[in-house]
Amino acid sequence: MGWKVTVTDIDSGALRRMREEIYPTRYGSWDDSIKLFVSGEEPKGEYDIIMIGTPPDVRMKVALQALKEKPKLILLEKPLCEPTAKGLKELVEKAKKQGTILLVGYDHGVAEASAYMAELLRKKIAGEILALDVEFREHWAGIFKAHPWLHGPADTYLGFISRGGGASGEHSHALHLWQYFAREAGLGTWKEVTAVYDMRKEGKVEYDAIAAFTLVTDKKKMGRVVQDVITQPTRKWARAQGREGFVEWICNGDPRGDVVRWKGKKDAEPQQKVFDKKRPDDFYRETLHIRDILEKKIRPSDSPLSIESGVRVIEVLRTSYPKRGTGRTRIKPL
Repeated sequence: MGWKVTVTDIDSGALRRMREEIYPTRYGSWDDSIKLFVSGEEPKGEYDIIMIGTPPDVRMKVALQALKEKPKLILLEKPLCEPTAKGLKELVEKAKKQGTILLVGYDHGVAEASAYMAELLRKKIAGEILALDVEFREHWAGIFKAHPWLHGPADTYLGFISRGGGASGEHSHALHLWQYFAREAGLGTWKEVTAVYDMRKEGKVEYDAIAAFTLVTDKKKMGRVVQDVITQPTRKWARAQGREGFVEWICNGDPRGDVVRWKGKKDAEPQQKVFDKKRPDDFYRETLHIRDILEKKIRPSDSPLSIESGVRVIEVLRTSYPKRGTGRTRIKPL
């Protein structure tokens, strides 16, 4: 990207681990142009972009501090915060008043395959969409394998639904993609949710191993989202069933990368397109998207990563967790 990058963390050991282990393992060798600082010692007020990848339960506090530096844009990782949404409304209002763009890091929303599925939905290749399903089902062993200094969910926010972990928070990519594809298909905005959570309490941890949502939009269209931390092998999948065919998205559905399959009224057989990618490409696409927003090629409100889209996910989680298992509930706005 040609950007000047500074990384901060409250733990000097984490910075050392990044420099000596994680980055060289993933990218070949350390990039000496990256500056590392223990939090509080970094320069202030000189950044166009601040990206916040802390655990969800401290992200609002950190974001409100970052806002004081008046960056052009702040990217907040997902989910935006813990289910109580404490501090989120304050952050959104202050950023809007100040003119700082807020985005949420649901990177699958700007992946090449996702964009292609959205295009097919806009073109109505499958006719009127009758149902939309999205699943993010992935055992979290992969997360701990990629972060070997963590011994399990108790060592991080992941094991605590109250901190934004569990299936509902960690795999909320599925909720986010559902609303994105629903918008592109003309299904409207979700207004009601029925949710079931498979809660687990094991020692210190308390989390949802499975979170299942049935959603109803303002246009009376229905759909389903399932997220879990127990499925092996991983299944990250979306399907829009149309009156005249279907459109399907499969993350890593081919050894080369993501897959989009579809069958329209004029297709004798299902069609398929593979989008070559490696894991870093997800984040590269995200940074390209950020650049386009800063260069005013994309309006922030039109972006799949808009703060509004992230807030809507939190509204579903904030509404559904206390009401889980009690039937259809109207989604409460922030």
